[in-house]
Amino acid sequence: MRLRPAKIALCLLATLAALPAAESPRPNVVVMLVDDLGWGDVSALHRGEVNTPNIDRLAQTGVKFTSGYATAPLCGPARAGFFSGVYPQRFGFVDNLGGIPTTQPLLPGVLHDAGYRTALLGKWHSAGPMPHERGVFDETLCSHLSSPFIDYHHPKLARNGKVQVHDTYSTDLFAREAVEFIERNQANPFYLTVTFNAPHILRVVKNAQLIQKEYDAAVAEGKILDVPKVPMARPGDADKYSGQFPGDGARADTVATIVALDEAVGRILDKIKSVGLDRRTLIFFFGDNGGHPENRSNSLPLRDYKWSLYEGGIRVPFLAAYPGVFPAGLSYDHPVSTLDLFPTIAALTGVKAPASLDGVNLTPYLQGAKTGAPHDTLFFSIGGLGAVRQGKWKLVLSPTGVPALFDLARDFEEKKDLASLEPDRVKELTSQWKTWNRGMPAPVRPAAKGGQAAGKKSE
Repeated sequence: MRLRPAKIALCLLATLAALPAAESPRPNVVVMLVDDLGWGDVSALHRGEVNTPNIDRLAQTGVKFTSGYATAPLCGPARAGFFSGVYPQRFGFVDNLGGIPTTQPLLPGVLHDAGYRTALLGKWHSAGPMPHERGVFDETLCSHLSSPFIDYHHPKLARNGKVQVHDTYSTDLFAREAVEFIERNQANPFYLTVTFNAPHILRVVKNAQLIQKEYDAAVAEGKILDVPKVPMARPGDADKYSGQFPGDGARADTVATIVALDEAVGRILDKIKSVGLDRRTLIFFFGDNGGHPENRSNSLPLRDYKWSLYEGGIRVPFLAAYPGVFPAGLSYDHPVSTLDLFPTIAALTGVKAPASLDGVNLTPYLQGAKTGAPHDTLFFSIGGLGAVRQGKWKLVLSPTGVPALFDLARDFEEKKDLASLEPDRVKELTSQWKTWNRGMPAPVRPAAKGGQAAGKKSE
């Protein structure tokens, strides 16, 4: 019996319908973490002195978080909060001498166990086992020991634990390695973290607190202070900006360093697109803490700098893109945290996250399925200082001073202290912070690999 073409088509459709539905491919994940980049040095956030067209592409194709917070105003614990999805205080990581315990579940480990190819490129700043010893990364090219510094010009790094010295400028090196990793793994799901050292200082020249005092005094007098700093930019690049910053060679050098960083971000984004993965790759970009006069990155218009719990120390550049899932061009104003990357990435990749995370899956909030703010309250603590962000309110606590209260909806530069006008609110937020802080263990000081201290306050 001969079947008519229409009957043949119906048979084929019936056969296809009986087959199991093909699973959607799991998204790739790329996280780019930058070091001491000020909120005011990303042009999508603040139209100031620096143009960052490639970083801005993430804001155009995805989401710009205007109230994105790091978990700490310094490198080590801020990075630990991102990797773990919990407040680093929960495992005693409160300053640059701390470390992530091996018992703490990490985002790359969860993805690694789910079949993702995982890699870490760049800075590592956590005492204890190094990344290649933790069983969460398939590939590493990173700090050879826990340290705040990587040499821009001749970076000494460990590839899967084997120490190498490179002659390639570190920002360009990490971009090249990222591009090559994407090329090698484009057929399978991958998770890549690139922790650029830019624009962190190359090394300490002068006490950071003294620099800050001198710099702020000069600004108040309308003067230019050329902060002492070892050059970070590629040779000759700072000269391109000397006319823009006459008498301020340190700032010209930093802007050149940030421009090189932006170019590196562009190379990674271009590679993702050229291999056809731009609609199958979830990308996050954020800073570990605020800028600092020591490296001449710009936190303006926010108040204060790294090491501070005012906005300039903890509100960071924070962007994300996932075409077709995250709305393009969205400016999201509710407070979010780098704690949120773990649960958000876990949900979008279909892996099971630990139940005890402090972060929140941001996807339903960005898509409009959930209204309101992802977090009722965010807490901060460092060196006896404390802060609470709850809705539009921000409380800053000092062990010796009077609490300060700000309405960030009207005053995100934190110029007008409302504590005397809102005593009940100050009391309530102070009580909440104390309750949260009492639940945290004492600081833990794991030994750093190679015998090097994990860092000093000026770093």
